[in-house]
Amino acid sequence: MSRVGDDLELDRFDRFLDEWSRRDFLKGMGGAMAASLFFAGGLEALLAACGPGNGGTNQNVKKGGHVTEATTSDPTIFHPIFISDTASLIPGNMLFLGLLEAGGDGNLKPALAKTVPTVASDQLTYKFDLRQDAYWSDGKQITSDDVVFTYDLMHGTKYDYKKINSRYYPDLEQYLDTVTAPDKFTVVMKTKTPYAPFLTGYAFGPLPKHVLEPVAINSPADFRKNDYLTAPTVVSGAFTFGKWDKTQQVVLNANSKYVRGRPNVDQYVIKNVGTDQAAVNQIKTGEVDIAGPPPSLWDDLATLSDKIDRVSFVASSYEYYGYNVDPNNPKRPVSGKIFGDPQTGKLVRQALYYAVDRQQLADKVYFKQAEPAYSVEYKTQWSLADKSQLPNYTHDTKKAADLLDQAGWKPGADGVRTKNGVRLSFELLTNQGNAARESTVQVLSEAWRQIGVEAKPKTVQFTEYVATSTTRDVDTYMGGIVSGGISDPDLSQIYHSRVIGKGLNRMGYSNPQVDQLLDEGVKVLDRSQRKKIYVQLQQILMDELPLAMLLWPKSLWAVSKRVQNFAVGPFNRYDRPWIKDVYVTDGK
Repeated sequence: MSRVGDDLELDRFDRFLDEWSRRDFLKGMGGAMAASLFFAGGLEALLAACGPGNGGTNQNVKKGGHVTEATTSDPTIFHPIFISDTASLIPGNMLFLGLLEAGGDGNLKPALAKTVPTVASDQLTYKFDLRQDAYWSDGKQITSDDVVFTYDLMHGTKYDYKKINSRYYPDLEQYLDTVTAPDKFTVVMKTKTPYAPFLTGYAFGPLPKHVLEPVAINSPADFRKNDYLTAPTVVSGAFTFGKWDKTQQVVLNANSKYVRGRPNVDQYVIKNVGTDQAAVNQIKTGEVDIAGPPPSLWDDLATLSDKIDRVSFVASSYEYYGYNVDPNNPKRPVSGKIFGDPQTGKLVRQALYYAVDRQQLADKVYFKQAEPAYSVEYKTQWSLADKSQLPNYTHDTKKAADLLDQAGWKPGADGVRTKNGVRLSFELLTNQGNAARESTVQVLSEAWRQIGVEAKPKTVQFTEYVATSTTRDVDTYMGGIVSGGISDPDLSQIYHSRVIGKGLNRMGYSNPQVDQLLDEGVKVLDRSQRKKIYVQLQQILMDELPLAMLLWPKSLWAVSKRVQNFAVGPFNRYDRPWIKDVYVTDGK
């Protein structure tokens, strides 16, 4: 191997360890052994070795039984082209198979497509060759017509896609040219310009045309209200829909028509237990098999190593709080003028960010299972800028107060700053059930109180949180953004002005320079050139702070030892190609 090759592999190995907990990983596997496996091409083996039950397929598989996974939130909708919340991703991806999927090694893998397409020489065209042995759960064959139908729901002239209102239609409208089916098992997609995120972000799995086309034709405005999207009768994934007892559980049944073969377990239950604490209590008692423990209880679970496997890794996610920066937001005009004032809004946003001790938040609230985020990109993202390239927001209460003074906000008689008769007071929203977030909003409120700012924490059910923030009826809100699988550094779904009220731009943020850079970034296919654009975007967004990054958290999992082959990892927490291989040792 050449010296350059060695350097690249060493760098890749170092990044691999960063994505997992170094301490936990190297404790379970000697460093020399890990490195030798890695450099011998054994990345998949390494990923498998880190999961419970060795994470890979076990030859002593038992058939039957059930798995119960705890969640603290209800889903909202089940097909991925409409999903905008993490609670829906797990059942959605278990019910529907994509054209492509996330591999455990961080690369795209074929799913309904036979292979991962490569862009043609024109830099615009992608050809998907579909598997011919894939069937819907009702026995009808999955064909290119289903794929074209699904893209027509989001783009094109056949249906009223704007009324159907997928969150992705603004981007597809901008970049996708045509989706055609030359034959029964071939789909050709052509973009209007070179579009780098296309395969990672827009290779959606199909919906069944024979079930849903009448709805698209006759009542497009009611498409998202159709019962199918919350109780799908015909699916393509590893499991079929059983029932959804709202606020309680989603029950999924093994799909005997699944293209990769019937899953080992008969039933998969996603149980809404309400809180992180309840999830931990129930995995201790055996009422659930899988839970996402809060950081505060992570070490406590180590005492149950005979019953429970713990898995942790740096995830493609971050915790943040966001501002209403739209002065014209009719639902929240006061906060829009506070945070979106063109002269002083940025000073206020920066002041609040300086006031937060993010290292203490990581250490005390997240019990060292997170680290302070310094960028709008994920820690695992290849385009992440070096810390020295971005604004440095150290914890500095005096600077925070000085910035508020500079912005014209002066302390009032009750200690809360005022300006032109308006108090610097606003609501801070987050979702119930997540103990770390519930604590975080209290920490934020206290930090801001010390500089004369009144933030009033409010916690609501997750579904209400999603609905309220999506409709932009918020002053500030604290939450997280998670990649469902392999992510592209494109930030258009969050920051581009064209997705205000449609994508994740719940802030009402609009910056022509950011729009231009976002548009440029997706048209460049060369990674080194793209990174320059995304570094520039990170510099602007970390200066303007429409979203204020708090932490890069670890993903924490507790898995009962009765569950084997639960091969969760950094890139496949929600997109779960391994789910059919999961089994339970007692067969119950």
